[in-house]
Amino acid sequence: MPGSGTGTGNVPMAVKSTLDIVRQRFKEDEIVHYIFEAYQIQGQEYLDRLLALVSSESGGTYAIIAFSYLRTPLTTANELIINKVFALNESFQLRQDGKGSITTMQFDLSTAEDRPIKYYYYPLKSQEYEEFVAKVISCKNSMYKCDPEAVLNFSWLNDYRQIGEVKQELKKREAEYIVYKDIIIYCATWNVNNKPCCDSNSPLRSWLACSEKSPDIYAIGIQELDTPTKAMLNSTQMQATVEQWTQKMVESLYPGVEYEVLRSVRLVGIMLIVIVRKQLRQHILRCQLNSVARGVLNTLGNKGGVAISLQLHEGNICFVNSHLAAHMGYVDERNKDYNAIVEGMRFDDRRTISDHDHIFWLGDLNYRIQEPPGQQRPGPLTDAQTYELLLQYDQLGQEMRKGRCFDGYTEGEIKFRPTYKYDPGTDNYDSSEKQRAPAYCDRVLWKGTRIEQLAYDSIMEIRQSDHKPVYAIFRAKIKKRDEIKYKKVQEEVLKAVDKRENDNQPQITVETVSIDFGRVRFNEPSMQDFNVYNNCPLPVDFRFKEKDMHDICEKYLQVDPRQDSLMIDSARSIRIKLLVDVRTVGNLLKKIRTSDNFDILILHVENGRDIFITVTGDYQPSCFGLSMETMCRTNRPLSEYTQEQIKHLMRDESPEYQVTMPREFFLLIDYLHRQGSNLEGCFNAHDSRYSLGGHFNAVRDWLDTWSNEEFPGNVQTAAQALMLLLELPEQSLLEPFVEDLLASSSKSKAMDYIALLSAPKRNVFMHLCMFLREGILCQYYDLQQVALIFGRILLRGSSSSSRMDYNSRCIQFMRFFIDSDISDSALGNGHASGSGNIQAKSSTSATFSSSQSR
Repeated sequence: MPGSGTGTGNVPMAVKSTLDIVRQRFKEDEIVHYIFEAYQIQGQEYLDRLLALVSSESGGTYAIIAFSYLRTPLTTANELIINKVFALNESFQLRQDGKGSITTMQFDLSTAEDRPIKYYYYPLKSQEYEEFVAKVISCKNSMYKCDPEAVLNFSWLNDYRQIGEVKQELKKREAEYIVYKDIIIYCATWNVNNKPCCDSNSPLRSWLACSEKSPDIYAIGIQELDTPTKAMLNSTQMQATVEQWTQKMVESLYPGVEYEVLRSVRLVGIMLIVIVRKQLRQHILRCQLNSVARGVLNTLGNKGGVAISLQLHEGNICFVNSHLAAHMGYVDERNKDYNAIVEGMRFDDRRTISDHDHIFWLGDLNYRIQEPPGQQRPGPLTDAQTYELLLQYDQLGQEMRKGRCFDGYTEGEIKFRPTYKYDPGTDNYDSSEKQRAPAYCDRVLWKGTRIEQLAYDSIMEIRQSDHKPVYAIFRAKIKKRDEIKYKKVQEEVLKAVDKRENDNQPQITVETVSIDFGRVRFNEPSMQDFNVYNNCPLPVDFRFKEKDMHDICEKYLQVDPRQDSLMIDSARSIRIKLLVDVRTVGNLLKKIRTSDNFDILILHVENGRDIFITVTGDYQPSCFGLSMETMCRTNRPLSEYTQEQIKHLMRDESPEYQVTMPREFFLLIDYLHRQGSNLEGCFNAHDSRYSLGGHFNAVRDWLDTWSNEEFPGNVQTAAQALMLLLELPEQSLLEPFVEDLLASSSKSKAMDYIALLSAPKRNVFMHLCMFLREGILCQYYDLQQVALIFGRILLRGSSSSSRMDYNSRCIQFMRFFIDSDISDSALGNGHASGSGNIQAKSSTSATFSSSQSR
């Protein structure tokens, strides 16, 4: 693909055009630094990917955007589909496989929210890959080098985080499979004024167990946790303080229910803890936490917020506990604190507070009662009418109505006294010199749909702090999947998306995906034609794909054309030729043993999906290509066997033979033996056997039917057929002892190995040698020539065949058995025990005919 592995410097025009197209996919203040071509492997498919290294000027951060694309060269930015987004944050990793791995041309990209995703690059792209890696490392280092503690802004990536087409479609159809489950949520907040948890005057149960029904989830926020300077400097002491509060709260929850702490988060004196019913824990799929520090110089953390995000079933819930700026006149500072928490709170999965279905914000918000000018503080605060009057001057309500904070949030009706400021240990408002005005500092607000507030109150009897604790109880309807309905919708979506992908990809229609050749016979060619059509609005290129680094098809098949182009609304005829001959019969028989098909062709459409075409047929078994053992397992002519039956005989490894030597072999030997002097010159050059004409098929049928008619050929065709019977089986006749026999220095040594052969192989070999020896004695053919021809046939497959002395070794071995001048031992002695009816006689036919009835 043009443009891969190229930076933004001086580049060739073709690369620039691709880079310009990629740039069009981003905003003006986002810079594409580098693009690199890679691919992924899914099953047996290779999926092209384009990795773009991009930065945002506003965010000052980098990311890798992985694109998929339908075709090359690219013409528009719309052809680029975002496949994955990797922020170069602290958790980002680019891991390269070591040199000792299966392949060094692969690497993984990962972040905290994603498992490692494997990519590959092409060998010719090695240099570009090294440049890409160096660039990525440099960009990441540059972000963290200046200020390692800086909170980096990756929010610009939200526009590019796609959840995938399937997920998008499922999201659209949520109404068809989503049901709602009622969950009772108990939110509680208390500014404890740095008082220790162990104070006996803090009956937390009256604060945390007020609901009529047992809560499913507790979110408890504390501000001004006991954090003396000494404790802040001692993490162990600080942790002990947190554990004391946690234990006290767990002991004070709704009685008779088993709860467990889900997570807690603390920022100096601000702590939030989420506790859930034990049975609910298994349905919480994700839980993350974060904090935003405010206060002195906006970094000390004595003010700010902490949050916990979780997913329950299909619903996303966020709890926020905050402590905002204090004092009557600091309204703007409180608003700024709120907005800083909203903008700065980012969870590990890049969600913001607003990216949740249900948000509960609690804490000491510190908004006061703005006393009207010229009016004195109200008298005793004892009834709802007084509270309503006070709330008219509540700063939080005023700021919310002006849209300056908590936009979109709701607060329940307040029917309780202001929660601040009290003289500790009493229910009296501040009697100190400052005499701070009463205020509703401690609040609980919510945002989202399907939320109903059941209770909202304070606890007056807890007097430990100068604040009163507050609680709010909600019934929230949480989204949950109906699994049966979901599976049905999911299947429909998958089919629809798959159809759309197919419609948007280059594709061709194939007339048939199953080519059946019917009856197939040895040495008889046949062919089948089928058409392919282009029904796309664009021209389409296609080709038959190579399989396993070999050819596009088996050796007995030919495909024409192997590749071509189809214009719009055009068709092309493809011809498949099949010929099972002396060069390919071994391949077909091997295929028959292991498969039910002759072959599967892969028709590859450029930038589209592969089409698989099955080639089948019914092979009529023939003696040519079968092993001697297989033929000895038959009890009737091969013409009467089916392909499936011969498959079982080829797979059969049992030594149960119907005869001791194939009848087809005997028929040829018997015919040749009776020709006498006509045998002169019948065994010529070894390669002449490959020239088979149509007349040879009559010989094939004569052998495969065990015909009683006269032999339909002549001496030359019989000799040719004999050599083919020995040459065409996958394994040579003298296997597995070929190497040992070639190394044998005497006939007696060779006979030791011959005696170890299977009975069919041993008998064929001995009978053949008797026949050849007799012809040599009668001077029908040359000893050296026959020894070389049959030696190379019987000893084929040897690793020594490339050696200079291979031919001489073949001749030497054969002369042990067909040269009458070599008499280490007579044919038919004890070395050839088990040879059955074969005896050393000049007339072999009479002996064999009497014992092997047909």
